[in-house]
Amino acid sequence: MTGRFSFQSKPHAATVPELPDIAIWIRLVLGALYGIFLGLRNETRGITAALFGFNLVAFVPMFWFNAFLDADVDSYKSLKFAGVPNALCLSLLIWIAIFTMRNEEAELSLGKVISSVTVLAPVAGGGESVSQTDEF
Repeated sequence: MTGRFSFQSKPHAATVPELPDIAIWIRLVLGALYGIFLGLRNETRGITAALFGFNLVAFVPMFWFNAFLDADVDSYKSLKFAGVPNALCLSLLIWIAIFTMRNEEAELSLGKVISSVTVLAPVAGGGESVSQTDEF
């Protein structure tokens, strides 16, 4: 196995058919590590961090395939972006989970605001409630 992934080993679809699966796992690990990093940093710049995460999970493995392995990327059908959406979603999920756990007071205050809005909603509508028989 190590000979197939050594420097300039030039894998292609016939010699290493499992390379897309390996790419997916590499991207998932990178996405999970990046999500942990963002969550522990209390990162709040969403678009910038998400775009950098996309670049990380999409292009770092491709750089490894092209520069280190010198793989024949065109011989694979789904190597270029295999697992990128999954890795990006995993990164966002971990980031949000860790950020939420570290900022419980903000979550509680948001819950209070939302519950007060739902209590005031029938009052603002004139006290009328919508039943299941009403048509829209």
